[in-house]
Amino acid sequence: MAMGFSSFQTSHLRPCPSYFSLLRACPLSSSSSRSLWTPSVSRRVLDCKPEVYVGRLRGVQAAKSYNTLTSEGKSNDSRYAWRAAVTRLRKEKQEVESSYRTKTYSEGNIKNITPEKVDNSSYEMGEVTLYETNGEGSNVDRVNGYAHDSPDVVASVGIDNPSVEKVNGYAHDGPRLGVATPPRSGKEVKSKGPLLGKTSKVRKGIDSGPSKDEPGNVMNRDKSDVKSSESKAATPVHSKEDLRKTLNNIYDKVLIVNSVSIAKKVVRMLRGEYRHLVHACDTEVAEIDVKKETPVDHGQIICFSIYSGPDVDFGNGKSCIWVDVLDGGGKELLLEFAPFFEDPSIKKVWHNYSFDNHVIENYGFKVSGFHADTMHMARLWDSSRRLKGGYSLEALTHDPKVMSGAPSCEENDLIGKISMKTIFGRKKLKKDGTDGKITILDPVEVLQREERKPWICYSALDAISTLKLYESMKNQLSNRQWEIDGNPAPGTMFDFYKKYWRPFGELLVQMETEGMLVDRGYLAEIEKLAKSEQEVAVNRFRKWASSFCPDAKYMNVGSDVQLRQLLFGGTVNSKDSNQALPNERTFRVPNTDKVIEEGKSTAPKFCNITLHTIGVNLPTEIYTATGWPSVSGDALKILAGKISSEYDFMDPAPDMESVDDGDSCETVSDEYLGKEEIISENLDRSDYGTALQAFESDEKGKEACQAIAALCQVCSIDSLISNFILPLQGSNIAGKNRRIHCSLNINTETGRLSARRPNLQNQPALEKDRYKIRQAFVAAPGNSLIVADYGQLELRILAHLSNCKSMLDAFKAGGDFHSRTAMNMYQHIREAVENKEVLLEWDPQPGQDKPPVPMLKDTYGSERRKAKMLNFSIAYGKTPVGLSRDWKVSVQDAEKTVELWYKERKEVRRWQEERKKEAKEFRCVRTLLGRARWFPSLTRASRAQRGHIERAAINTPVQGSAADVAMCAMLEISNNARLKDLGWRLLLQVHDEVILEGPSESEEVAKAIVVDCMSKPFGGKNILNVDLAVDAKCAQNWYAAK
Repeated sequence: MAMGFSSFQTSHLRPCPSYFSLLRACPLSSSSSRSLWTPSVSRRVLDCKPEVYVGRLRGVQAAKSYNTLTSEGKSNDSRYAWRAAVTRLRKEKQEVESSYRTKTYSEGNIKNITPEKVDNSSYEMGEVTLYETNGEGSNVDRVNGYAHDSPDVVASVGIDNPSVEKVNGYAHDGPRLGVATPPRSGKEVKSKGPLLGKTSKVRKGIDSGPSKDEPGNVMNRDKSDVKSSESKAATPVHSKEDLRKTLNNIYDKVLIVNSVSIAKKVVRMLRGEYRHLVHACDTEVAEIDVKKETPVDHGQIICFSIYSGPDVDFGNGKSCIWVDVLDGGGKELLLEFAPFFEDPSIKKVWHNYSFDNHVIENYGFKVSGFHADTMHMARLWDSSRRLKGGYSLEALTHDPKVMSGAPSCEENDLIGKISMKTIFGRKKLKKDGTDGKITILDPVEVLQREERKPWICYSALDAISTLKLYESMKNQLSNRQWEIDGNPAPGTMFDFYKKYWRPFGELLVQMETEGMLVDRGYLAEIEKLAKSEQEVAVNRFRKWASSFCPDAKYMNVGSDVQLRQLLFGGTVNSKDSNQALPNERTFRVPNTDKVIEEGKSTAPKFCNITLHTIGVNLPTEIYTATGWPSVSGDALKILAGKISSEYDFMDPAPDMESVDDGDSCETVSDEYLGKEEIISENLDRSDYGTALQAFESDEKGKEACQAIAALCQVCSIDSLISNFILPLQGSNIAGKNRRIHCSLNINTETGRLSARRPNLQNQPALEKDRYKIRQAFVAAPGNSLIVADYGQLELRILAHLSNCKSMLDAFKAGGDFHSRTAMNMYQHIREAVENKEVLLEWDPQPGQDKPPVPMLKDTYGSERRKAKMLNFSIAYGKTPVGLSRDWKVSVQDAEKTVELWYKERKEVRRWQEERKKEAKEFRCVRTLLGRARWFPSLTRASRAQRGHIERAAINTPVQGSAADVAMCAMLEISNNARLKDLGWRLLLQVHDEVILEGPSESEEVAKAIVVDCMSKPFGGKNILNVDLAVDAKCAQNWYAAK
């Protein structure tokens, strides 16, 4: 029933989003720009029979006709009857059943109901399909396998017209299974209902290109073609039992391969008459924790599936292959498929190729013929998906927009990927025997044996869904224009994928396979050192704290509650003045001193301690969300001051070297802007934190700052131990050869790589790496490492994109870019340089150990730090408000400093405003090589969200283009024949840095080739109007090469 009070003009295609919570099929003014259809199943409609439902299934054959839909409202006031219907519908809108039986109502249109047409007994009805529950649980409110949410076609089949409309090749005359392929623009069909005198479109095929609502339809970059693109995944409406029945319909199409003889026959066909096809492959693996363990040398394949399309017949109409490795022949059976997997001329597509490749290669043969990874294709199509499931096969194949590019096919026994938990999950029982909230799964090998038929269908469905997803993504990317540096390129984004992301995806898998060798002995040594130094730091803080509170020597310094009680006891809550922390509190802690209580013979494991405040009102700048003083690392550093990094209460690690702040190749990430810590030789009063002033004497205040600094060091050391030292020693991330194999992923919105299991990109900053963790990453005997990185890559990208003369001149001149920026910002520094009172840079000659006059970065360190922060902040779209918080100055002062930066860089400001306008007009911005980042929610964003989107619109072309450059450089390196002949191979990429390993005897030759590849990454050329500076070193370990 329609609920649009404010809009009575009927639209046969678009619902009114203002009232979608009441009913999805409601009238909307044709002039409205909001054509949002959210995921829904059928909604109950007011009727003389309460079990009748309304839905939007296309082309369903009529079952029964009704001329009117009678209202129960008895009032003569039509508007009263209308509102009564609304009230009832509100109450009943949650009563949605999981399965329906069709009925067709004719001579009226539910979308044409308006208050003016309502009388006291009936609503005029057009021809519309309604549903009621049947006892068998069959469900027909699905188009190609999904609860349909795209009202492109109105069913107009009367009881006297049993013909069935076909949509994308599927005859919708009952429940249908299939990968969702929502129709696209194309053929127009006249509706037959008496009140549907408009023409509705039946969209077929892909000839007309992407829908306007799809992300990326910018073949003609017109803003009208870029509507909101935030996908809404369709919600399945089946119960588990119904899903199992649906899933089992695939069984008759699956050929079970459980013997060598059958395997030989199938492989012969795959390599013969079907070798020209694209083959989707998928594996199921046991004995692996995918969240913690690398698939390299872990896991056992229990089965795998291959699907080559609906036209393939492996015998008796079987179009999909399911190979039983667990019970059908084991490794011997799997090896029969080695010729298929190893053949580079046979095209294979995967979803998350990395995992499947590794587990297959664990059996001793290589996988070749990589044609596509549908996860990467989906990320290229839209990198901003925020749906539950993100880029999982299930989430993607249940999204109609994602699947809208799939071509028509005659098969009707396919459904979107269904998760293992949905089909095989069961509730964990509580102690009383009732179902709990936690869903658990049996081991996959158990499921394969005990749930054999549904398991075969579930496994085969992965390959089927993967091929359908590939076809859709290929078609949609083929409909999107490719641009390079803002200019149209000869081809589409699918051509981009083939040229760059396909080989890049294969390269990443090769790098994961190589891994990095780790010196476990060294890690064990620094673990002991770190724990001993951490204990020293803990004892130092406890000693200071116990001078105020004797029981503090037993406290847990890692407990926020205990720390807050000690440092801030008695403090009033910042949000509720009626609440305050107690002055003292009792805590239960381990009985470390083994104290035996009176009357007891043995010492208990725990004892009680009483913590009271230190008796000093420490200043508080940071509060928790509940209003209590924070004891986070940032809060403690404010109390301690700069000595939180400068004060060293224990001996440094052996051979610890200071790190020069040369900045020749430094990249600062967005979240760390403004958090640069300052190191100085001599501490004065200003170097201490806010705790200094809280004490009656400077001596006691400095002791407090030093003790809190020790507490900061406890946290820092604990982070190094838990995040780096211990995980790198785990067997779960290492292969049989002791090399660490992390997972490299293209899963950021800007396109930069991320790493996990472990995150090798998240190494501690050099100045904070007190244990030289990078030193644990070593070359194999006889080999060396080459570590090469770009100098200020993102700033050079910004200079190119904005064509900023000042920045281009600075990079052309060379030297310290941040010092040069400070000189251009501040007149007094410029005069000092011109008068030769300071040096901008210095190239020492033999015999010289210090410059003739001071360096600019030493004399004007404060100004240079602000210039450096601005260089990176501006590139990331940071505002004066954010900078004022970093610098602890007023917004007005921050604005003045920002204006000093922009004074010489007006082109940058103009470029940034253009990017904001582009994001608003086209809902996207692009990188150097034409990858788009979409902002589908811009029009309905709040002020804060718009600010975030505008900053992302500025940052993405810079950071994303830097990712493009790094990718091209890696492809140049991996394709270099000379490096291959010398035996050098890529191991890791850390943003702007790459690491290679190869024979030590050729390290200098290889280093020169690497530098050349990185400085000219675009097919041996540099298309930027600024040089790409590259610094490279050779060493036996990662730390020494930095």
